[in-house]
Amino acid sequence: MHLGTTDGCPIERQQISNCRLRALVLSSIGFGLFLVATATHLSSQAPRSWSTVLAPSRATDWSNAGVPGGIPNRTTICANVATTDTTKQIQEKIDNCPANQVVMFPVGTWNLTLSIYAHKGIVLRGAGPTKTIINLPTSGYGDILFSVDGTGENPNGLPRYPPNLGSTKWTGGLTKGSTVLTLASTAGIVAGQRIVLDQYNAPYIFTSAINGKCDSHNSCGRNDNPLQFFGADSRAQQEMVQVESVNSPTQITITAPGVAYDHSASLSPEAFYWNTHGANGPGNISYAGVEDMQINANFNNFAISMGYCDYCWTKNVTVTNLGRTAVFFLWGTHDEVRDSYFSSRNTSGGPTQYGIELISTSFAKVENNIFFGVTASILPETSYALVAGYNYILNTAPGPQFGSFEPHLAHNYLQLYEGNVLDEIMYDNVWGSSSHNTAFRNRASGHSPNKTSYRVAIKVNADNHYMNIVGNVIGDPTFHTHYQCDNVDRRPTDDFEFDLGFWGSCQNGIDSDNPYDTVTESSLMRWGNWDAVTYLANGSTNGVRWCTGAGVGNPACTGSESASTDPEFPGLAHPSQILPSSFYLTAKPSWFGDNIWPPIGPDVNCSTNCIANTANHAAKIPAQLCYENTAKNSAGFLTAFDAKACYERRDLLPANKARIVGGRSAVEFGSTGNVHHEHADSGN
Repeated sequence: MHLGTTDGCPIERQQISNCRLRALVLSSIGFGLFLVATATHLSSQAPRSWSTVLAPSRATDWSNAGVPGGIPNRTTICANVATTDTTKQIQEKIDNCPANQVVMFPVGTWNLTLSIYAHKGIVLRGAGPTKTIINLPTSGYGDILFSVDGTGENPNGLPRYPPNLGSTKWTGGLTKGSTVLTLASTAGIVAGQRIVLDQYNAPYIFTSAINGKCDSHNSCGRNDNPLQFFGADSRAQQEMVQVESVNSPTQITITAPGVAYDHSASLSPEAFYWNTHGANGPGNISYAGVEDMQINANFNNFAISMGYCDYCWTKNVTVTNLGRTAVFFLWGTHDEVRDSYFSSRNTSGGPTQYGIELISTSFAKVENNIFFGVTASILPETSYALVAGYNYILNTAPGPQFGSFEPHLAHNYLQLYEGNVLDEIMYDNVWGSSSHNTAFRNRASGHSPNKTSYRVAIKVNADNHYMNIVGNVIGDPTFHTHYQCDNVDRRPTDDFEFDLGFWGSCQNGIDSDNPYDTVTESSLMRWGNWDAVTYLANGSTNGVRWCTGAGVGNPACTGSESASTDPEFPGLAHPSQILPSSFYLTAKPSWFGDNIWPPIGPDVNCSTNCIANTANHAAKIPAQLCYENTAKNSAGFLTAFDAKACYERRDLLPANKARIVGGRSAVEFGSTGNVHHEHADSGN
């Protein structure tokens, strides 16, 4: 995060090579490859509800995000941990637990003296986050760590790199959606394995920015020679996919939705992979989880670390006193964090303090979580197709406002942020760029309590292109008075909603060494957002912008905001003004209970549990209601969080029965009417 050239980088990103990444580690590859393939295929058939609003090149099938088929419920308990067990004895029980089973932590408190490691696809489960408490060491390092080969960290503190790295040229099936790929050789690749697809950086990918070049100090892809996939940057746009079958010595089939985007033969596309040997089989560990417990991180770097872990999860977990990161993912696919609560000091600034950190991940999902007092709640780094949905973020510390969600490093793309209640979405360029990301139906106030500067709702730094900001509720009519700050409309104060195209920040001005980036704004699609400044400009009546051309549409619009004339990745020329309920969910999830669905957007007319200063276009999401209705101390920290108490649905309607929620003017999936319906589906 960067607040401009005057004060450098107040949130200085600690170099990963200088910090020790430790944590709980779970591992296994053996759980149900048939289940993985089948669930992925079923998921890929979900309707692409965004297709009438977003251009195909600017989106993906986000219904694939998270653990395929949902997080499994493991029932076989291999070991019970006693409250008298030492850290060594706990480790022995974890080591002896077969894959796909549960190590149970009953009611009690454990004070760890070292990290504990899980090496197979097992679940570490407590009796609930108010009953099972694990205190990490108060000095040195200690975490819950999942590692590929079961030997812990390498010298720079990261989960140990897998051995036997390999790559092969990729020559056929280079177009978006392809599932049959032609390789120079399939040697070393087997069905069920996960591999990475990449190419040399396209012209719109930038790996050098405010803090310099994103190479030896961070993870921005990989290089060719030596075959290096940490501390590299020449292949910064990658996706991890699962091999469904090896068809011949030169051909494989991957699971849907297939290739993420069109690749160019001139950029030397490759398939990159690694093999481990022994119980874990080829590739990453799989299907490991942490559930139903509280972890006091004692400000260690990491509380839970899942490196090289696919289909892994954290569910109904409280992490308090987080240091660098509460949950960390590295080189994995379809991982998930849900129904959890994360908190830190709630102090101003908080350099290098993240809730969920995701490096080089594909199709991860972070859903229905609460973050309190965390500087950057979700930090994706060099990741693809992340879905962050329906999370509640609150930071009341005095001082500058920072991005609640902040894509970092290079290159994050095709990510979806939907239904979140937060202060600010910030696409930074501290180490490089992001592109093709979408924010849909979020409440971004841009005006966090007690903040004194940089109070904007959406910030898109230079070199971040082809973004979509659709159907959001933006800004605060009691504070914001200007729509945007760019090179045409400069503002010395922070009373604007959009900060666009600067290397640092509008407040700090244009850096003479780094020219203003006009493409940031010209390639930005802004469609159907309600914003406070437009609302005020229209006499506090209509704050929804449908900018269809110069002087056309909402009186507050001054030109087209559809990005339909962008020469590289144009938006739709005529996007629909009827917005779907969700870009990734097919219907209302069960954990929403009887709360309004969809909760946020220009078509929402909220009548109960409404968020202030939104003209009734935003209702409180379940995570916000959970925070507000759960016991907390005088500083605002929750003292009794348990997802099972917050999200149990008590109003489940009979199957196939829907009830109309009045006052909204969009349509449900597949309908042609003019009202939204609430669905009684089971969700996740």
